[in-house]
Amino acid sequence: MVRRRLLLAGLTAGALAALWVYPRWLVRRCENLDLAEVPKAGDVIRLDGVGIHYVDRGQGPPLVLIHGLGGRIYNFRYNIPVLSERLRVVALDLKGFGYSERPAAGDYSLAAQARLVGELMDRLGISRAAVLGHSMGGAIALRLAVTCPEKVDRLILVGSAPPNGMVPRFAASLPLRPLLRLGAALVLHQPRVRERVLRQGFYDPAFLSPEMLEEFRRSACIRGSTNAIASLLSDAARDGPIDLSRVGQPVLLLWGEGDRWTNLRLARRLADELPDARLRVIERARHMVLEERAEEANEAILAFLSGAST
Repeated sequence: MVRRRLLLAGLTAGALAALWVYPRWLVRRCENLDLAEVPKAGDVIRLDGVGIHYVDRGQGPPLVLIHGLGGRIYNFRYNIPVLSERLRVVALDLKGFGYSERPAAGDYSLAAQARLVGELMDRLGISRAAVLGHSMGGAIALRLAVTCPEKVDRLILVGSAPPNGMVPRFAASLPLRPLLRLGAALVLHQPRVRERVLRQGFYDPAFLSPEMLEEFRRSACIRGSTNAIASLLSDAARDGPIDLSRVGQPVLLLWGEGDRWTNLRLARRLADELPDARLRVIERARHMVLEERAEEANEAILAFLSGAST
C-alpha cells in the first residue's frame, strides 16, 4: 500500500512537472521572432503604453473591425478591400495578437481590450462608428457598445463569443494558469494540433491553405504570444457581466450555419436578448464565415450598414 502511494505520488509529481516544463520548452523553441523585425501591413500607434498595429483604409462612414481569439487583421483580408470602397475601414490587432505588442504584464481582459478600441477611435478622430466583432471580438464590441454607447452607431457580431462567461470564472484561479499556458502553447506551436483546430473553423477543410497556416505560425512565433493568450483567458474570466438590454444600437448577427465553436443556439439566444437584433445565417460556412463566404458576408454587412433589409 505504501509503495503504491509512493508510486502514485511520483506519477502525480511527474505529470505536474511536465505540465509546467513542456509549454515553457515549446515557447523557448518556437517563439523566436522579434516583433520589431516583422514586416507590417499597417501603422503602429501607442495606446496606454502598448504598440498597436492597425490599418486605416478608404473614405466614408467609419467601420471598426475587431478580430477574435488568436486572430489578427489578416482574418479580414477578403473584407477590407471590398468594404473600404464605400467605407472608412479601421482594423486593429488587439493587444497581444497579430503584430501588436505582447507585454509580459498588464490587463488583457475583454473590458481592457474594449477600452483600447475606444482609445484608438479617439486617436484617429473617429467619434462614432459601426463596429464589427468576430468571435471574441464580438464580445469586445458588445462591451464597447454598453460602456461607451456614444461611440457605437451599429453592431455587427460575426460568430460572436458569449458576451458573458466567455471564460468560466474558475479559469482565473492560479492553479489553472499552467493549464491555460499548456493549451495555448499546443495550439500555437504543435503543428498537428494547430492544423486540426484551425480546420474546424471551415465548412470545407481544404479552404485552410498552406499560406494561411504559415501566416498563423509566423504570428505565433513572435515572443510573448503564448503568455498573451494565457493572460487573456485568465483576465477575461474576471470580466464582470454586461446587461444586453442596454445595447440600444441596431445589431446584425451574422453566423455560419455549421459553426461548431459558437453555434446557432447562441446566435438565437442573442437575437432574443438584444433589443434590436436580426439574424442572418450563411449556408455552407462555419466559424470563419468572413473568409470562407466573404462575398456573401460583405454583401450582408453593406446591406445592413446602408439600412437595407438583410
